[in-house]
Amino acid sequence: MKLVIAAMLHETNTFSPVPTPLARFAVGGGQPPEGEAALQALRGTGTAIGAFIELAESVAAQVVLPIAAHAWPSGPVDDAAFDHITQRIVAAVQDGCDGVMLDLHGAMVTRSFEDGEGELLRRIRAVAPDVPIAVALDMHTNLYDGMAERSQVIAGYQTYPHVDMKPAGAQATRLLLERIRRGKPWAHAFAEIDFLIPLTMQCTMVPPMSLVLEERARLETAHGCAELAFCFGFPYADFADCGAAIAAFAPDQARAEAAADAMIADLKAREPAFVPDILDA
Repeated sequence: MKLVIAAMLHETNTFSPVPTPLARFAVGGGQPPEGEAALQALRGTGTAIGAFIELAESVAAQVVLPIAAHAWPSGPVDDAAFDHITQRIVAAVQDGCDGVMLDLHGAMVTRSFEDGEGELLRRIRAVAPDVPIAVALDMHTNLYDGMAERSQVIAGYQTYPHVDMKPAGAQATRLLLERIRRGKPWAHAFAEIDFLIPLTMQCTMVPPMSLVLEERARLETAHGCAELAFCFGFPYADFADCGAAIAAFAPDQARAEAAADAMIADLKAREPAFVPDILDA
């Protein structure tokens, strides 16, 4: 089994004046690590891609890691940087593989594309329409339906502050291996809420978000979902598809839709709890 593993992470604040060239995706500047250098740098780390590598190697898969790019939050990503990273990933997939695992943020905006991750997935699908793709996402993803449909498997962080990047990567890997084994994608349903959740109300250690995640886990089990992915959204990306959304993956469409609808209903009922107390000047 041959697996292509890659990372492209950037949380874009479109209000930020700080540019995001390719050098920002590499420690110390220059270019992001590729191939064996990337494997050496990320093997054993507590990241989603670290989990990809660990579990892929545990099943004796052939691992191809064309690039691992991670930039600190800043303004929209330069087109040249985006093309550099995506071209390497797409070329590796086009060379042939049994599955793809991507460590993405989910809130990337580029100079030309509001949905950077969606454009990456679109380009991959253009050369490999049927290859199974699993994606690990930061919970601040601005999730939209095209991302869920093109990837087939999504696993997001469940903690903010983030401490579960590696478990999210491990879940994405397990789901990808199961997807390859079963030979067909899960049914999926997508739904989004019609309000933004302030970052200051997204902490998962306390209500209301701690209660939301408890309900997410209950609904995932109750409806027999392979994964009920809930992304909180990143308002500072500031584009049309910003906001919280759900992607449910289940053995059949009815269960996927029921899980997504129930999750949306729970979130809407809690809307007043997401209004923060604002201090005056």
